[in-house]
Amino acid sequence: MIELLKNACFMMRDALAGTYTLRIFDNFLVLTWNIAPYFFIAILIQVLLRRFVQTKKMSFSVKSESLAIVTAALLGVLSPLPTYAAIPVALSFMQTGLTFSAVLAFAIASPLINPSVFFLTATQLGLTVALIRLFASITIAIAGGFLIKWIKIDTTTKDKIVPLEQNRPFLIDFYRTSLYLGKYFLVALFLSAAVKALISEEFISRLLGGQVGMSLLVAIALGVPFYTCGGAALPLIDVLMEKGMSTASAIAFFIAGPATKLETIYTYKSLLGTKILLFYLILTGLGAYLVGVLVLIFL
Repeated sequence: MIELLKNACFMMRDALAGTYTLRIFDNFLVLTWNIAPYFFIAILIQVLLRRFVQTKKMSFSVKSESLAIVTAALLGVLSPLPTYAAIPVALSFMQTGLTFSAVLAFAIASPLINPSVFFLTATQLGLTVALIRLFASITIAIAGGFLIKWIKIDTTTKDKIVPLEQNRPFLIDFYRTSLYLGKYFLVALFLSAAVKALISEEFISRLLGGQVGMSLLVAIALGVPFYTCGGAALPLIDVLMEKGMSTASAIAFFIAGPATKLETIYTYKSLLGTKILLFYLILTGLGAYLVGVLVLIFL
Protein backbone atom coordinates (compact mmCIF):
# COMPACT_ATOMS: atom_id res chain seq x y z
CA MET A 1 0.00 0.00 0.00
CA ILE A 2 2.78 2.42 0.91
CA GLU A 3 4.62 1.50 -2.28
CA LEU A 4 1.50 2.27 -4.33
CA LEU A 5 1.18 5.68 -2.69
CA LYS A 6 4.84 6.45 -3.38
CA ASN A 7 4.44 5.46 -7.02
CA ALA A 8 1.29 7.59 -7.31
CA CYS A 9 3.14 10.59 -5.88
CA PHE A 10 6.04 10.15 -8.30
CA MET A 11 3.63 9.83 -11.22
CA MET A 12 1.80 13.00 -10.14
CA ARG A 13 5.08 14.89 -9.85
CA ASP A 14 6.11 13.74 -13.32
CA ALA A 15 2.77 14.85 -14.74
CA LEU A 16 3.04 18.26 -13.08
CA ALA A 17 6.73 18.78 -13.82
CA GLY A 18 7.49 22.36 -14.78
CA THR A 19 4.06 23.71 -13.77
CA TYR A 20 3.17 26.39 -11.23
CA THR A 21 1.00 23.83 -9.46
CA LEU A 22 4.05 21.72 -8.61
CA ARG A 23 6.00 24.78 -7.51
CA ILE A 24 3.15 25.78 -5.18
CA PHE A 25 2.93 22.23 -3.81
CA ASP A 26 6.69 22.05 -3.18
CA ASN A 27 6.72 25.48 -1.54
CA PHE A 28 3.80 24.43 0.68
CA LEU A 29 5.66 21.32 1.88
CA VAL A 30 8.86 23.25 2.59
CA LEU A 31 7.06 26.02 4.49
CA THR A 32 5.04 23.49 6.50
CA TRP A 33 8.17 21.51 7.38
CA ASN A 34 10.00 24.66 8.49
CA ILE A 35 7.26 26.08 10.73
CA ALA A 36 5.63 22.89 12.14
CA PRO A 37 7.97 22.40 15.17
CA TYR A 38 7.67 26.04 16.21
CA PHE A 39 3.90 25.96 15.68
CA PHE A 40 3.45 23.15 18.19
CA ILE A 41 5.82 24.76 20.71
CA ALA A 42 3.81 27.99 20.40
CA ILE A 43 0.56 26.04 20.97
CA LEU A 44 2.10 24.50 24.09
CA ILE A 45 3.05 27.97 25.40
CA GLN A 46 -0.45 29.30 24.74
CA VAL A 47 -2.24 26.35 26.35
CA LEU A 48 -0.04 26.43 29.46
CA LEU A 49 -0.51 30.19 29.90
CA ARG A 50 -4.26 29.97 29.39
CA ARG A 51 -4.57 27.15 31.92
CA PHE A 52 -2.55 29.20 34.41
CA VAL A 53 -4.91 32.17 33.96
CA GLN A 54 -7.95 29.92 34.30
CA THR A 55 -6.82 28.51 37.64
CA LYS A 56 -6.02 31.86 39.26
CA LYS A 57 -8.50 34.23 40.88
CA MET A 58 -7.19 37.45 39.39
CA SER A 59 -7.63 40.85 40.96
CA PHE A 60 -6.27 44.17 39.77
CA SER A 61 -6.18 47.38 41.74
CA VAL A 62 -3.58 50.13 41.30
CA LYS A 63 -3.90 53.53 43.01
CA SER A 64 -2.09 55.52 40.31
CA GLU A 65 -4.04 55.65 37.03
CA SER A 66 -0.86 56.21 35.02
CA LEU A 67 0.80 53.19 36.60
CA ALA A 68 -2.38 51.17 36.01
CA ILE A 69 -2.33 52.01 32.29
CA VAL A 70 1.30 50.91 31.90
CA THR A 71 0.75 47.75 33.96
CA ALA A 72 -2.41 46.84 32.03
CA ALA A 73 -0.59 47.27 28.69
CA LEU A 74 2.20 44.96 29.86
CA LEU A 75 -0.32 42.38 31.07
CA GLY A 76 -2.14 42.69 27.74
CA VAL A 77 0.86 41.52 25.71
CA LEU A 78 1.27 38.60 28.14
CA SER A 79 -2.38 37.60 27.87
CA PRO A 80 -3.02 34.29 26.06
CA LEU A 81 -6.73 35.12 25.76
CA PRO A 82 -8.48 35.88 22.45
CA THR A 83 -10.05 39.33 22.08
CA TYR A 84 -13.59 38.14 22.78
CA ALA A 85 -12.44 36.85 26.18
CA ALA A 86 -9.74 39.43 26.98
CA ILE A 87 -12.06 42.46 26.91
CA PRO A 88 -14.75 41.02 29.26
CA VAL A 89 -12.01 39.90 31.65
CA ALA A 90 -10.52 43.41 31.60
CA LEU A 91 -13.95 44.95 32.21
CA SER A 92 -14.43 42.69 35.22
CA PHE A 93 -11.36 44.31 36.83
CA MET A 94 -13.29 47.58 37.02
CA GLN A 95 -15.12 46.09 39.99
CA THR A 96 -11.81 46.25 41.90
CA GLY A 97 -11.41 49.95 41.11
CA LEU A 98 -9.47 49.72 37.84
CA THR A 99 -10.05 52.73 35.58
CA PHE A 100 -11.48 52.43 32.08
CA SER A 101 -8.26 53.88 30.63
CA ALA A 102 -6.32 50.89 31.99
CA VAL A 103 -9.00 48.50 30.75
CA LEU A 104 -8.64 49.94 27.26
CA ALA A 105 -4.83 49.70 27.41
CA PHE A 106 -5.19 45.99 28.16
CA ALA A 107 -7.81 45.54 25.42
CA ILE A 108 -5.59 47.28 22.83
CA ALA A 109 -2.45 45.30 23.70
CA SER A 110 -4.04 41.86 23.94
CA PRO A 111 -4.87 41.26 20.23
CA LEU A 112 -1.56 42.71 18.97
CA ILE A 113 0.81 40.11 20.37
CA ASN A 114 1.13 37.40 23.03
CA PRO A 115 3.98 35.13 24.18
CA SER A 116 3.30 32.38 21.63
CA VAL A 117 3.09 34.90 18.76
CA PHE A 118 6.30 36.56 19.98
CA PHE A 119 8.01 33.16 19.96
CA LEU A 120 6.81 32.39 16.42
CA THR A 121 7.80 35.86 15.18
CA ALA A 122 11.29 35.49 16.66
CA THR A 123 11.84 32.05 15.17
CA GLN A 124 10.41 32.84 11.73
CA LEU A 125 11.33 36.50 11.17
CA GLY A 126 14.10 37.11 13.68
CA LEU A 127 14.38 38.47 17.20
CA THR A 128 14.68 42.07 15.99
CA VAL A 129 11.28 41.98 14.26
CA ALA A 130 9.73 40.26 17.30
CA LEU A 131 11.11 42.91 19.70
CA ILE A 132 9.96 45.77 17.47
CA ARG A 133 6.49 44.20 17.28
CA LEU A 134 6.41 43.81 21.07
CA PHE A 135 7.63 47.34 21.78
CA ALA A 136 5.20 48.84 19.24
CA SER A 137 2.26 46.93 20.76
CA ILE A 138 3.06 48.12 24.29
CA THR A 139 3.63 51.71 23.16
CA ILE A 140 0.37 51.93 21.20
CA ALA A 141 -1.59 50.38 24.10
CA ILE A 142 -0.12 52.84 26.60
CA ALA A 143 -0.78 55.75 24.22
CA GLY A 144 -4.39 54.61 23.85
CA GLY A 145 -4.85 54.45 27.62
CA PHE A 146 -3.50 57.96 28.18
CA LEU A 147 -5.41 59.43 25.24
CA ILE A 148 -8.72 58.02 26.47
CA LYS A 149 -7.90 59.42 29.91
CA TRP A 150 -7.24 62.91 28.52
CA ILE A 151 -9.96 63.26 25.88
CA LYS A 152 -12.60 61.62 28.12
CA ILE A 153 -14.77 59.89 25.53
CA ASP A 154 -18.22 59.41 27.02
CA THR A 155 -19.05 55.71 27.25
CA THR A 156 -21.92 53.84 28.80
CA THR A 157 -20.01 50.60 29.11
CA LYS A 158 -21.37 48.30 31.76
CA ASP A 159 -19.31 45.66 33.48
CA LYS A 160 -19.69 42.48 31.45
CA ILE A 161 -18.04 39.47 32.96
CA VAL A 162 -17.62 36.35 30.86
CA PRO A 163 -16.20 33.49 32.93
CA LEU A 164 -13.27 31.62 31.46
CA GLU A 165 -13.85 28.02 30.46
CA GLN A 166 -13.13 25.42 33.07
CA ASN A 167 -9.96 23.42 32.55
CA ARG A 168 -10.29 20.52 30.17
CA PRO A 169 -7.79 17.63 30.21
CA PHE A 170 -4.47 18.96 28.94
CA LEU A 171 -4.25 16.73 25.86
CA ILE A 172 -7.79 17.64 24.78
CA ASP A 173 -7.05 21.34 25.28
CA PHE A 174 -3.82 21.01 23.25
CA TYR A 175 -5.59 19.06 20.50
CA ARG A 176 -8.50 21.50 20.18
CA THR A 177 -6.21 24.55 20.18
CA SER A 178 -3.99 22.94 17.53
CA LEU A 179 -7.03 22.07 15.42
CA TYR A 180 -8.49 25.58 15.72
CA LEU A 181 -5.28 27.44 14.88
CA GLY A 182 -4.07 24.79 12.44
CA LYS A 183 -6.79 25.55 9.89
CA TYR A 184 -5.66 29.18 9.76
CA PHE A 185 -2.05 28.13 9.38
CA LEU A 186 -2.85 25.75 6.51
CA VAL A 187 -4.67 28.50 4.61
CA ALA A 188 -1.81 30.92 5.30
CA LEU A 189 0.81 28.37 4.22
CA PHE A 190 -1.02 27.68 0.95
CA LEU A 191 -1.36 31.42 0.27
CA SER A 192 2.33 31.91 1.08
CA ALA A 193 3.32 29.06 -1.24
CA ALA A 194 1.27 30.58 -4.05
CA VAL A 195 2.78 34.04 -3.52
CA LYS A 196 6.29 32.55 -3.53
CA ALA A 197 5.63 30.70 -6.79
CA LEU A 198 3.62 33.28 -8.71
CA ILE A 199 4.72 36.80 -7.69
CA SER A 200 8.11 38.20 -8.64
CA GLU A 201 10.59 39.70 -6.21
CA GLU A 202 10.67 42.89 -8.26
CA PHE A 203 6.94 43.43 -7.85
CA ILE A 204 7.00 42.87 -4.07
CA SER A 205 10.07 45.05 -3.64
CA ARG A 206 8.48 47.87 -5.63
CA LEU A 207 5.13 47.59 -3.82
CA LEU A 208 6.28 46.93 -0.24
CA GLY A 209 9.96 47.69 -0.31
CA GLY A 210 10.78 51.11 1.00
CA GLN A 211 8.68 54.07 -0.14
CA VAL A 212 7.39 55.60 3.07
CA GLY A 213 3.92 56.53 1.89
CA MET A 214 2.91 53.81 -0.52
CA SER A 215 4.52 50.70 0.99
CA LEU A 216 3.17 51.32 4.50
CA LEU A 217 -0.34 52.10 3.28
CA VAL A 218 -0.37 48.95 1.15
CA ALA A 219 0.86 46.87 4.11
CA ILE A 220 -1.87 48.32 6.34
CA ALA A 221 -4.49 47.59 3.67
CA LEU A 222 -3.23 44.00 3.29
CA GLY A 223 -4.03 43.42 6.95
CA VAL A 224 -7.75 43.65 6.23
CA PRO A 225 -8.15 40.54 4.03
CA PHE A 226 -5.02 38.54 4.93
CA TYR A 227 -4.69 38.77 8.72
CA THR A 228 -6.38 35.78 10.35
CA CYS A 229 -4.56 35.31 13.64
CA GLY A 230 -1.24 36.47 15.03
CA GLY A 231 0.77 33.40 14.17
CA ALA A 232 -0.93 32.34 10.94
CA ALA A 233 0.08 35.58 9.20
CA LEU A 234 3.78 34.83 9.69
CA PRO A 235 4.36 32.44 6.74
CA LEU A 236 2.92 35.00 4.33
CA ILE A 237 5.03 37.85 5.73
CA ASP A 238 8.11 35.60 5.75
CA VAL A 239 7.68 34.94 2.03
CA LEU A 240 6.97 38.60 1.26
CA MET A 241 10.08 39.70 3.20
CA GLU A 242 12.16 37.19 1.24
CA LYS A 243 10.88 38.87 -1.92
CA GLY A 244 11.64 42.41 -0.78
CA MET A 245 9.01 43.53 1.73
CA SER A 246 10.60 45.94 4.21
CA THR A 247 10.64 45.35 7.97
CA ALA A 248 8.66 48.58 8.35
CA SER A 249 5.86 47.29 6.12
CA ALA A 250 5.80 43.98 8.00
CA ILE A 251 5.43 45.76 11.36
CA ALA A 252 2.67 48.00 9.96
CA PHE A 253 0.84 44.87 8.77
CA PHE A 254 1.14 43.21 12.19
CA ILE A 255 -0.29 46.25 13.98
CA ALA A 256 -3.13 47.06 11.59
CA GLY A 257 -4.14 43.44 10.96
CA PRO A 258 -5.52 42.57 14.43
CA ALA A 259 -7.56 45.79 14.52
CA THR A 260 -9.45 44.96 11.34
CA LYS A 261 -10.34 41.36 12.15
CA LEU A 262 -14.11 40.87 12.19
CA GLU A 263 -13.85 39.22 15.62
CA THR A 264 -12.07 42.26 17.07
CA ILE A 265 -14.43 44.78 15.47
CA TYR A 266 -17.52 42.91 16.67
CA THR A 267 -16.17 42.56 20.23
CA TYR A 268 -15.27 46.24 20.48
CA LYS A 269 -18.61 47.31 19.03
CA SER A 270 -20.74 45.09 21.26
CA LEU A 271 -18.82 45.49 24.54
CA LEU A 272 -17.22 48.94 24.32
CA GLY A 273 -19.44 50.82 21.87
CA THR A 274 -19.07 52.58 18.52
CA LYS A 275 -17.05 55.54 19.84
CA ILE A 276 -14.40 53.32 21.38
CA LEU A 277 -14.32 51.14 18.25
CA LEU A 278 -13.65 54.19 16.05
CA PHE A 279 -11.05 55.43 18.53
CA TYR A 280 -9.36 52.00 18.42
CA LEU A 281 -9.32 51.79 14.61
CA ILE A 282 -7.90 55.31 14.24
CA LEU A 283 -5.30 54.70 16.96
CA THR A 284 -4.04 51.41 15.50
CA GLY A 285 -4.09 52.73 11.92
CA LEU A 286 -2.05 55.81 12.82
CA GLY A 287 0.13 53.75 15.15
CA ALA A 288 0.91 51.25 12.39
CA TYR A 289 1.91 54.04 10.02
CA LEU A 290 4.02 56.01 12.52
CA VAL A 291 5.85 52.92 13.79
CA GLY A 292 6.52 51.94 10.17
CA VAL A 293 8.00 55.37 9.46
CA LEU A 294 10.23 55.16 12.54
CA VAL A 295 11.44 51.70 11.55
CA LEU A 296 12.25 52.94 8.03
CA ILE A 297 14.23 55.84 9.49
CA PHE A 298 16.22 53.98 12.10
CA LEU A 299 16.73 50.53 10.52
